[in-house]
Amino acid sequence: MQNNSPYYLLVFVCMGLMLFNALKKDKQLVHYLFALFCGSLCMVGAQKLSASSVGGYQYLIGLFTCATCNVSWLIARALFRENKPISRRHIVFAATIAGLIMFNQTWHYLVSFDPQPLPTSDIMWRLKQGVNEVTILLSSSILVLSFWEAIRGYSEKTVSQKMQSVLFASAWFLAVFNASVLPKLMFSKTEIELYNPIIITSSALLIVLAMQTLMFLQARDKNSQGIKNEGDTVSIFNDIEITENTNQHEQIDVAPELIDGIDQLINKQQLFLQTNLKISDFAQVLQVPEYKISRAIRYHYKVANFNLFINQYRVKYAQVLLASEDAKGWSILSIALESGLKAAFLL
Repeated sequence: MQNNSPYYLLVFVCMGLMLFNALKKDKQLVHYLFALFCGSLCMVGAQKLSASSVGGYQYLIGLFTCATCNVSWLIARALFRENKPISRRHIVFAATIAGLIMFNQTWHYLVSFDPQPLPTSDIMWRLKQGVNEVTILLSSSILVLSFWEAIRGYSEKTVSQKMQSVLFASAWFLAVFNASVLPKLMFSKTEIELYNPIIITSSALLIVLAMQTLMFLQARDKNSQGIKNEGDTVSIFNDIEITENTNQHEQIDVAPELIDGIDQLINKQQLFLQTNLKISDFAQVLQVPEYKISRAIRYHYKVANFNLFINQYRVKYAQVLLASEDAKGWSILSIALESGLKAAFLL
């Protein structure tokens, strides 16, 4: 007989995290999605706990378990994509999976009271099997997409971003491995059924805690970057003055291949659109010491420092957006953020 006590832990932890994120004052999109994800996991635990006492009515609770793997993919996009992480097509894809799950639960609810709920039950059973196959296929695909969101563009990320990617990808891989592969390697079918509450709860909590940890880390990074940008805002006009007064007669040779590399990162890859861009990111991509990047910016491009060099491209990009029809209805803040400028820079 199963010991369902692990489901109480799942409900308790997810309920606490859902309330914590739902009641945050400075909520962002990822907090809303994470609260929805935790709420759906609460319903998963509640359905498992109530199955023996409410019978077929458990599937009515199961209707609210439709925001698990699909919403976790949206969370992964919100965590690892800075520019427009979620569009209408992503919402439609996630909603399609939610609809399939709700169809599944509704079917089980009807069958629990009447094994032949409709006159054409044979056709409906075939439809149910087809929906099952499609749901499994889409759910598996979206799990892969969630993992991919963490590791895409890994080589271009900062050290902090790489650490966050490894944390998320590792937690995701271990959770899927723990829920699907490991039990079949270690246990018999009877033992898997016995330990199923522990398997489900441990896998779900591993992903939930990894997501919450990433949100804390990203909030910390944004706060520290905001403090740094406040100092940059104060000094930016001094930097401009320094640039204007730079000794024009001072000449230092800069390797042409380094200039070509910087031009490619700026003009082709538009790396300046990244809000947390640092000179170390350029040095890492081009595989040269940071002082060489700084020297090239100062003596070839005639700009005082890296921040001013990048910001001038961001300002030009913002000017293009202001003049474009596509961004006609955008606010100044939206255009600035889209151009890679921090909100602190505008204050």
